[in-house]
Parts: sequence; structure tokens; C-alpha cells
Amino acid sequence: MQKTFNQQNKYYFSDRLKKQLNKIHRYPLTIVEAPSGFGKTTAVREYLTETLPHNACEYWYTCLGEPASMAWKGICELISNVNDKVADDLKNLKMPTMDTLYYMSTYLRDVQCKTETYLIIDNYRLVNCDVPHELISVFSMHGSPNLHLIFITQQLEAKQQLTIHNNNIHKIDSSSFFFDKEGTASLFRMEGVRLTSDEVQNVYTSTEGWVSAIKLQIINFKENGTFDYTADIEQLVETAIWNRLTYQEKDFLLSVSILDSFTMHQAAIMMGKEMLPEKIEDLLKNNDFIRYIPDKNIFSMHSILQDYLRNRFLHNQTKDYQNQTYRKAGQACAVNSQYYPAAKFFYKVRDFDAILSLPFSREYLDNQKDIYQPEYIAVVVNECPEDTLCKHPLTMIVFGYQALVCGQFKVFKKLCQLLQLTVQNGMGFNQEELRRINGEYKLMESMKEFNYLPKMHEGKIEAWRTLGKPTDMIKASTPWVFATTSALNMFWRESGELENELQQMDEFSPSYYKLANGHGAGSHSLMRAEAMLMRGEDNYAEILCHKALYEARNYQQTSICICTELVLARIAILRGDAEGYFMAIKNIQGYAKENSNLYVLRMVEHCMSIISLVLGIKDYIAPWVYDIESIKKVLYAPVVPFAQMLHLKLLLMDKRYNEFYGICQHAIDTSRNPVGNIKYMMPQVYLLIFTSIAKRNNGDNLEAQKYLKEALAIALPDQIYLPFAQQECMEDFLSEMIIDSCDNSFDALKSLCKRQNRGAGIIKKAIFQEKSPLTPREREIAQLARDRLTAREISDKLYISETTVRATLRSVYNKLDIHSKTELASKEF
Repeated sequence: MQKTFNQQNKYYFSDRLKKQLNKIHRYPLTIVEAPSGFGKTTAVREYLTETLPHNACEYWYTCLGEPASMAWKGICELISNVNDKVADDLKNLKMPTMDTLYYMSTYLRDVQCKTETYLIIDNYRLVNCDVPHELISVFSMHGSPNLHLIFITQQLEAKQQLTIHNNNIHKIDSSSFFFDKEGTASLFRMEGVRLTSDEVQNVYTSTEGWVSAIKLQIINFKENGTFDYTADIEQLVETAIWNRLTYQEKDFLLSVSILDSFTMHQAAIMMGKEMLPEKIEDLLKNNDFIRYIPDKNIFSMHSILQDYLRNRFLHNQTKDYQNQTYRKAGQACAVNSQYYPAAKFFYKVRDFDAILSLPFSREYLDNQKDIYQPEYIAVVVNECPEDTLCKHPLTMIVFGYQALVCGQFKVFKKLCQLLQLTVQNGMGFNQEELRRINGEYKLMESMKEFNYLPKMHEGKIEAWRTLGKPTDMIKASTPWVFATTSALNMFWRESGELENELQQMDEFSPSYYKLANGHGAGSHSLMRAEAMLMRGEDNYAEILCHKALYEARNYQQTSICICTELVLARIAILRGDAEGYFMAIKNIQGYAKENSNLYVLRMVEHCMSIISLVLGIKDYIAPWVYDIESIKKVLYAPVVPFAQMLHLKLLLMDKRYNEFYGICQHAIDTSRNPVGNIKYMMPQVYLLIFTSIAKRNNGDNLEAQKYLKEALAIALPDQIYLPFAQQECMEDFLSEMIIDSCDNSFDALKSLCKRQNRGAGIIKKAIFQEKSPLTPREREIAQLARDRLTAREISDKLYISETTVRATLRSVYNKLDIHSKTELASKEF
């Protein structure tokens, strides 16, 4: 039977804080923002316990620093307590971005509660959202007067400060939590201690009204009968808490302090017992500085106590004691499927066998991508004894794939060598195990020939011969080719050889599909469709796109589907087909809503950024494209050169030429040969085009023509025209060039420039017409006004003043160039 912990502590809140808490029920959303140790969670929990009607509902989600995708899932599950459909819709959006906030707001309008309901998100700062301010604002726009959201957070980073001015939001900041002298005296009286006025003054001065420091002084006084007005927090913790513990309690708290949080089971493991002793359970239940989090079924230690304990652990305990504790912490994390934290603890004691025995999978590491350091695998592989690595070949294979996608090529090579050695020696494995290890190794090793298709093909055939069945290392959900947005970008590696490379892709694909259970299905059709589009043969390209989609959907190949929809969007732009364009955009964004994998969201963001820059606008550009280091963090290493093209295009658009020149040459060199075998043609073409445009804009026409001719020399032999045609200035630029002889491909290029410019112009006009000039709040109020609600009714529904409603409607009328609700009824906005 699961234990529940109801801490029977006495609480006192100042009148100022009570006044602020009593306003929570009036607002759709409340922010409680203060530093650690101010009692935010306690205040909210006790307020709700004491004031909620018996039929009201209360649900909590506490973020503990889990991956952003898991945090968003937790928030959506919190919403599911109110409305399952809205929760599913929000979950499909993934962690919100600026592009998806509008969809959120439309979903949240459907939320309705029959009973008074409070949803609380604790530790909001740890959610790792890129748009924390905007996310809170959107959540405040829900449509139910019975629903109240509460966000509890420590102070956010300066760039994320909650400077929210929104009539739907009530904010309780740190100033409400400080105690004045009377409040300080009341806290002591509640504990049966009456202070003189001088004592109150001294305690107030030494603690500055901070509740955690006051509590420590209370504990200290009740134990020793004296005050230490000069003591810092660490001294207060020592005298008020540490010195009162038994040896067993001290040992327990020291051990669990190295965990960020812990379950009852994990706590028992840290003590080396099946169950916790009753005295330890009492300690957990009755300590003001240890909190039980019911929605997670875990305990969390207050940072004041945890910092003190960790300091003692590191500086007052023997190395042997520390190592034993680290080992138990690794075991406790592993039991809870926290393999990466477990590995970090095992690494502290250099127990590489324990690390490699953890059931790592490619899926687990992919899902942890936004919290673990890619260098960690390199550290383990380089420091682990080779004979220990060779005892865990399947883990080496998982690590090998991860090293490859993270750009750890030396680590990948070392793992290949060790796997070969393992197979040759055969020690410790039966024949069937060796066959599987050898086959999976050959499949992984074939990736060292990326992106040379003939050699990759040979490796895949050899892997099939060895395995005799499909691989276990590649699942349907595994991203295809590092979650790239283009097959052509990844496999066009030699100028003048594209036709041969397309043929190689056709020959390579069937054997790979068989080996990988259909993984990558449709990729050969996709690559040829892209090549046809580059030549302006859009009808043939579209046929191939539909073929690729049919093949990919049969094997749930989301990566291929997203890439193919990107090609369809670019075809629509070339044609000026607004309907086709908006359909492709809808389909691309739909994949992010329907799929829970982080790489899918990144692919969609990447695709939308490409489309935005093809059109020469910034509407859909992902925030990470604006920063080179963010690109490296977000994307798999082999895809980084293609995102760098987008970053350089932005620099060019913003006329940041010196910065552009500083990065561009390095990017060209990287795309030519970043590590031995890999060669990319497409980034070279784009970067040479961009450099030529930069030189031309700066008046250096001779240099501009030199770079453009270099780009043409690479692209024209394979009829790669579209990268040139997508540049608005290219028609004029080409007309200025002196061409030695009549070249049909040059004429085809100029013709495609005209088509692309015309088509892009039509699409941009359609986008402008599709956009609403209104803000989300203006659209919301305008919609209600169009539904014939009065200003008073809108005010009541949205918890804003009638003055605000009327002012907003005046702005709406002005933007839409109308003068009445009658005209509003006929307007699309």
C-alpha cells in the first residue's frame, strides 16, 4: 500500500500575503514568483487547503528539471484533469514556440469547468521553455471562469523576467513573503515563544524578514534558549537542524542529499534497506525543509538544507564513504530508469562496468538530447579500460551511433575497432551472440562511409548477410539520416555526378529498407524529386513527391514525410500556387502536433525556417537559427552545415557583412570535407552565391562575379538552378555577367529565375492577406464582439475592464478600416 504524507506543520502568513492569496480565485491565472526559501509552495498549498470549497478540485504538476518534452507532457496531463481533448491538442503541439502559441490560445478557449478548479504548476523556472512570458500570457486566455491556473516559480533569468501587464494575471512577488517585525513576533508566538521588543528587533534585523532564516532561529532558540544574531544560514542550519539529529538520521540525510529528489524506494536503497525505518519516515514527514510532492510521489529537499548537507558530504566525509554513497545513488537512479544520472554517479567511482551494464538504447539517448552532454560518451569511452568496453558490445554499438550523430568521430572510430576486436576474440559469447554482435557492428560501421553511397551499400549488404534478419538497432521512430530536411543535400557529393548518385540511391534503398524494416522508405523517390525541382521540372517532382509520401506512410516514416512536404511547399512557391503552399505548410506543422519525438519538432522548425528564407521573410524562422552555438546544440552534427546556410542568409538579409565574411569561409571549408569522407555540394553552392551577393552589394562587382561563377561551375553540370533562382537579385545579377559561349543551362537558369520571382511574389502576397493585423487579444475581443456580446459581457468573460474592451475595439476598427459591429461581422481577421 502506497504511503501518503500529510505534514502536520503550523503555518503563519502575514496579512499582506493573505491579502494577495485571497485574490487568486478572482483571476484566470496567478504567478507566485520569489527566490528559493520564501515558502511559495507552502503558502499556495495551505491557502488552497484552508479556503477551497469542499466541491472544488485541485491538481498539481511539479517540474524537477526533466527534459523539456517531458515537462510539457506533464503540463498537458495536468490540463487533462479539466479537458482531455484540449490536453491532447496541446501535447501534439510539443513544447511551445512563438509559431505555436496562437494554436494554443485557440485550444484553450475550449476549456470549460463545471466546478471550481485550480491547476498548479510548481517550479515553473525548470520547465526550460523558450517563451516563458508568452506561455503564461496564453494560458491566462483560457475560457473558463471556474478555472484558475497558478504558476509557482523562482525568479527567472533577466531575459525571462515576468514583466507581465495583463488584466487576466495576478502576480504575487517576493515582497509579499517578507515578514515585518509584528509578523516575526507572531511566528514565534505560534511556537509558544514570546519575545521582548528588543529580541524581535534583533531577529528581524538579522533575518531581514526572510521566513526560512526566521524558522531556523525559532528551532535554534527552542533547542538552546538563545539567539545567534550574527550566524549565517549555514551556521543556523547546523545548530537548528544538524546538531539535533541522531547518527542514523545524519547518515541518511547526507546520502539522499546528493540526489536532486528521491522516492521512498530510492531512499531505502540509499540506506541499504528494503524499507525505511519508522524514525526516518518521521524525519521525512516532520522536517520543514523536506517537502513531499504528491503528484510525483517523491521527496524534495529545500536548497538551504541540501546545500549545507552537500557541503558536509564533500568536505567532511571520507573518500570511501563518498564512493559508497555514489554507488548507491547510481543504483537508486537505475531502479527508477534514470540511466544518465545513474551513469554520472557510477562515473564518480570509476565503475565503468556498471555504466555499460545500464540498458541504454538509441531512443533513450535521443530523448535525453536536450539535457545530457554529448561529450559524456566520449569521456566514458576514452577513460574506460578496453577489456571492460569489450564485455558490453551492444552498449558500444548504441554509443557508436550516438557518437556519430554528435560529431564524436574519433570515438566512433575507436568503438568500431574495439567491436572488431571483440568479434575476432569471441571470448565470453556464444556463436549466436557473436553473429548478432558482428552483424550490428557491420551495420554501424557502414556509417563511417557516409555519405558515399556505394561503400555504404556494400556495408549494408554485408550486415544483412551476417545478421540474416532485420536489425534491432533501428526502429520506425529513429530519425532518418540525422533528421535531415533534404536527401539531396546529404547525398549530392560530387559536381557533375548527380545522375550517378541518384542511380546509386535507387540501388541502395531496397537493401537498406529490408535490413531496417522499412526505415527510410520513400527516400530514393524524395531525392529524385528534389533533383527535379532544382531543375525546374516541377510536374515530375510533384509526381515523385506523392510516390515518396505513399511509400513513407506505409512504414510510418515521419522524417521522409516532412522532407517531402517541404519539397511540395517549394514547388507551390515556384508555381505561385497559394492553395498548395498553405496545404503543405499545414501538413508540415501538423507533424509536430501529432508526434512526441523531439527531433520531429526540430525538423519542422528547420523546414519552416527554410521556407521563410526562400521567401525572403522572417515569419517562420526558429529562434535557434539566429545563433551558431544554438544550431550546434539543437541539431545532429552532420546536419549543422545546412542550418549554418540559413544563419548566413539571415546575416546577409540584415547587411551584417563583416560578421558574414567572418563565418562564411569556415562554413565553406566545413561543407567541403568536415571529416575525411563526407562531402557536401549544396552548402558550397549556397555559400558561394551568398558571398557573391554580399560582394555585389558592397560594390565589388569583379569579386562578386568570381564567386558566382564558382558557384555556377559546381551547380550547372548537374542542372542545380533553384538555389540561384531563389535570390531576388539574381535576374539582374545574371544579366550583368559576361558568358563566353551560349549555354542552354544558363538560359534555363534565367528562365527559372523569372518563374521563381513571380511565384514567390504571389505567395508573399497571399501570406500578407492571410495574416491578421490584429494581436491575439484583439482577435479574441473582436470575435466576441462579432458574436454580439456587449462590452460589459466581454469584460466579465475575459476579466478585464470595460474601458479596456472599448479601447481594444477602437484599435480593431482602426486596423480593419471599419466603423461598426455590422461591418465587423463581414470581416475576416
